[in-house]
Formats: sequence, structure tokens, C-alpha cells
Amino acid sequence: MSISSGVPGRGPTIPQQLYNVGTTNAFHFTTGGGMPVVFNVADGTGVPLQQLLRRQASHLQAKDERILDMSGDTISIRIEWPGYPSYTKQIASKDWKKTRLPNTRERLATKVAEAVRSFFKKHANTLCNSLNSRWRIGPNGILVDDLVLVSLHRVSQGSWQPKLCLLHDDAQK
Repeated sequence: MSISSGVPGRGPTIPQQLYNVGTTNAFHFTTGGGMPVVFNVADGTGVPLQQLLRRQASHLQAKDERILDMSGDTISIRIEWPGYPSYTKQIASKDWKKTRLPNTRERLATKVAEAVRSFFKKHANTLCNSLNSRWRIGPNGILVDDLVLVSLHRVSQGSWQPKLCLLHDDAQK
């Protein structure tokens, strides 16, 4: 599953650049086992961010599965939204409520959704460069509620980038 490939039954994929760790070589999206962490629901690919943020993701497939391939206590979520500066948000890679266990798929998805919402809040008044005006965020553009979290890809040690797409074709203003 590529970060730029289309998502059946959803709107366009957000065309993020691959997070670059400072080299000129493109880094491939792979986890230790070569697979991204996917977020699917019974009736389709990806889970709407609005459901995650409202804690309504009970239909997320394998929601209680622990995601084991995240080392360290925190990971960096990298967002490379077209027309905006690169954005990084640290999130806990473990659930600290009882014991230090890896996050469940549902908790990880919710944390990523919160990171995307933080990006939107930070850049609510940032002008999008005109070449990428199609991907403008905010009241006259794309809203958090318009987005679907499809998957999460490791881009470097401790850094992960979400694959996001629009909920519907008509989500863009």
C-alpha cells in the first residue's frame, strides 16, 4: 500500500511528499515487517477522523490488537501536507494507563487523528501556497471532518507518516 495510491470508495488521497530524513534518496514506507499499520472498518478502507476524535471507532477492525513495531516511549507523526510547512507531533507509542503495553490499533488511530487535528489548528491561518490551493485547509477548504485515516507508515526510526484521504470526492471546497 503506497502513501499516494488511491483508496477505493473514498475521495482523493492527500498527496504528501515522503518525509525526508535529510538524504537525497527517497525512503520507502515500510515497517520492520514491511507492512504499514492499516485502519479499516467493516464496510470500507480507512476510518473517518471525525469518528476517531469522537471516540466512535468501535467498528474499527482489529481495534484491540497491540501494535508492536514501534520502539521507544514516543514516536513522531510527520505530516507533509501540500502547500504547508512540514509538521511533526510527538505521541506516546505505549499505553501508560496500567502497564507499559504497546498502543492498541484504536488508541494509535485516535492519537494520529489528534495529531492531524493539531496540524489543522496550528495552520488554520497559514496561507497555502497557490500551487497547492486545491489542498487548502480551514473554513474555505478541507476540514478535519473531511478526512479518513487509511494507514500509518514508518519513514525513519521513530517517525511515522499517516496516509490520509478525503471522505468523499466533493469534500474539497
